[in-house]
Amino acid sequence: EWVQVWNGRIVGGTFTLTAATTTIVSQSSVQAGSVIMVMPTNATAALTQRTNGLYISAKTAASTFSVSTQNGSALGTETFGYVLFTPS
Repeated sequence: EWVQVWNGRIVGGTFTLTAATTTIVSQSSVQAGSVIMVMPTNATAALTQRTNGLYISAKTAASTFSVSTQNGSALGTETFGYVLFTPS
């Protein structure tokens, strides 16, 4: 029963930042009210998150979300995992 309540409301995945200030991640489960948490999965990603600052800059319902750097561009080798939660 618990699984049915959460089915489709919690999803996860991975992405690699592009060598730019914004990376678009395809995710059909994203909604305007989704909460997205990113976790670095390599050392370069951890350094970029700490020194450049990362934030979710846009969400397009049922399509994509964008991750942007606050300061400077990513190198293009930073890998991340994410968990997306959409409250009901």
